Amino acid sequence: MSRFAIYLALSVILLSSCEEKKTTPPNVLGEDEMVNIMMDMHLVETAYNLKLTENDSAYQSQFAAIFVSHNTTKAAYDSSLYYYATQTDRMDKIYDQMLEKLYELETEVNPGEKH
Repeated sequence: MSRFAIYLALSVILLSSCEEKKTTPPNVLGEDEMVNIMMDMHLVETAYNLKLTENDSAYQSQFAAIFVSHNTTKAAYDSSLYYYATQTDRMDKIYDQMLEKLYELETEVNPGEKH
């Protein structure tokens, strides 16, 4: 076997053994943006469930306002949500960050309460 063939074989083995870094497709919202959008959606959902939102029309317009405030669309959010749902480790990270932010917000609103 020639030296070239040995080097080529070693290169192929080394390159194939390298861990593939997961990159987010360009049309998918970043993890931080997903955290912020999902947090806002959770707050709107909670207000609606607590009957703090007047009616379904107001509820729907609040959701639409979330996408506008984050400079995105429902379609972009939906496709990003689908992507992250297939990447369970990343989705877990998103939910953990969202829950952490919600907990921080709750402690700001109710600083004396024990959780």
